[in-house]
Amino acid sequence: MDAEQLTEALANVSTAGLQHEEDIDAHQEGGVLAAFGANSAQPAVVWPRPRPTGFAELAEPAAPVSNNKSSFKYKYLEAKPTPPGEDDAEWNKVYTAADSRFYNRNGKNADKSRKYRLSGETYELALKMMAEKKEKLRVGGSSKTAVGRPKAPKKQTPIIKTEPPGSSRDNTPGGDRIPMSLSEQIKIDGRARKAPSAAPSSQHGTPAPSTASKMGSPPPKMDKPPPPPKKKGTAAPIKKVGRPRGPGKPITQSNNAPQGADTRMSDSESNDGGEYCICRGPDDHRMMVNCEGGCDEWYHCSCINMDVEAARELLDRYICPRCAKMPGFQTSWKRMCRYHNVGKFINDPNLCKKAARVQEDAPSKYCSDEHRDAFFVFVRDRLARQDDAPSMGGRLNIHEVHDILNHSKNKADLQKLGQKPRLPVPEGYDPSRPIGLNYITPEEVEQLKIIEAKKAVIVGRIEGYVLQKKLLVMILERCQAAAAHPACEEKGLCGYDNRLSFNEYEFKHWVATTEGQAAFGAGKLGPRTDATKSISTRQFAPHQPKPAVPKVIDAFNNICMTKSKSCIKHRQWRVIHGQDYAHMSAELKKDLDKLNKQADEIIDDAETREAAKEYHAHNTVEQLF
Repeated sequence: MDAEQLTEALANVSTAGLQHEEDIDAHQEGGVLAAFGANSAQPAVVWPRPRPTGFAELAEPAAPVSNNKSSFKYKYLEAKPTPPGEDDAEWNKVYTAADSRFYNRNGKNADKSRKYRLSGETYELALKMMAEKKEKLRVGGSSKTAVGRPKAPKKQTPIIKTEPPGSSRDNTPGGDRIPMSLSEQIKIDGRARKAPSAAPSSQHGTPAPSTASKMGSPPPKMDKPPPPPKKKGTAAPIKKVGRPRGPGKPITQSNNAPQGADTRMSDSESNDGGEYCICRGPDDHRMMVNCEGGCDEWYHCSCINMDVEAARELLDRYICPRCAKMPGFQTSWKRMCRYHNVGKFINDPNLCKKAARVQEDAPSKYCSDEHRDAFFVFVRDRLARQDDAPSMGGRLNIHEVHDILNHSKNKADLQKLGQKPRLPVPEGYDPSRPIGLNYITPEEVEQLKIIEAKKAVIVGRIEGYVLQKKLLVMILERCQAAAAHPACEEKGLCGYDNRLSFNEYEFKHWVATTEGQAAFGAGKLGPRTDATKSISTRQFAPHQPKPAVPKVIDAFNNICMTKSKSCIKHRQWRVIHGQDYAHMSAELKKDLDKLNKQADEIIDDAETREAAKEYHAHNTVEQLF
């Protein structure tokens, strides 16, 4: 084929499938050279061809324009009318954007942006923004121009290489599968478990180290652990015959168990395959405790920082942290033997960590009789003084300890040694009257009278503050009624009433008047009367002019009608007076408790003095000078 025939053939080829003119120009310049070779003797020929028709040159059908349509709803009424030739929806968007500019420029103030809308500045800005938008579309092209969608590359199906029947891959497990990543393999196969080892186990049944790869699984969340298989008891370094339920009681090997290879367990027998504890490990013969809070989960003592010996001897009930969040659930321990304190005192490494016999028929603070006797031997030899000097308020000597123990016949007598002596209560005696009142001296009677007089004053002051709290409530109700009155023009009245300025004596005088009696009798406060205006008011001299008092209706009488936010003189009067009454009442109650305690001490001392009279009867007084 010569050059003329090639030119004619290429001219008939349709180039409608090409999307860009750059591809066509590149084909025009180098297509012939590529076909004939770079060193071809024939010159490059430029042939006439029709101009391609691409997707970008297809005319888009004009969208219908809605201009000033009566049914269209503008976001702002000031956006009307839509400029001629513009779409209502497009104009509404531009106008809203122009309003947002004024809104943001003025500190996001809606009132100021509204002023710009009413003045027409927002409309002018929207016209400018619309013109700028059209200019950008004219220069850069319409964003709605149809562009041909590029063809998606075809998916290539993976080709599996076929192996001959005698290939070395026949015996490889999983050799016929497509290679997968590590995460995909974990999702399909699940978490790797501890593979049983083919090596023989040790004599005590400890699993031999496995050569299989292990993949650690993270511990579950304490809020919702997966339900593990039921398991009772704790693992023991021997064959599991049975697992009794209980905290940390290992299973001991029977004396009749056969010896030899039959007693040894394989790894599959020593590991039941379950996951326990917060470590999500198996039963590996470590001490475990069971949660009795309801989750029935087992935990290794080493994982929860619990001493194994303490758990075996002293643990009463274990509650895991998740179950301990419920009310009434907490870990409880048994009472420890009292001889434990002796070991701590003498720094004995072999401390007694056994439980005391508190649940037996004869309760005891000691785990055994030997530790009970050893404790009192320690008290005699280490705590009591070995000399004969009297104690005089210090440590007792050995003879005083001996006398005390001989004098105390039982535990109750020993506990009474540190208490005050009491008089026996006569039969038929009034329990509300203390016995010590029958033995007080005349001086103590005068002291009690003074205390009673002080108590009466404090009680009266407390009752006065209670009435002032009621007055505050009535003033608040009257203020609300005045604010709701039709003649009230202010909203949020101050509502202060100068009857709150009464001190204790002025308030007591006002309560005794007819106005005060009527207010507390009906539970509703009325206007200030002329009979009580002289209480807590300014008194003017004869030559001083008295200010004129404006006449108002009874609903507004003696009420501050100023707006609450503008009244600086009475600011926060509701909170201030309420806190003042509560504070003063609390302080007066403290003073009243002190006076009651003083009176009780006087009466108690009188009873103690009478009860110890026989003890001091042999005492004599010697005058030395």
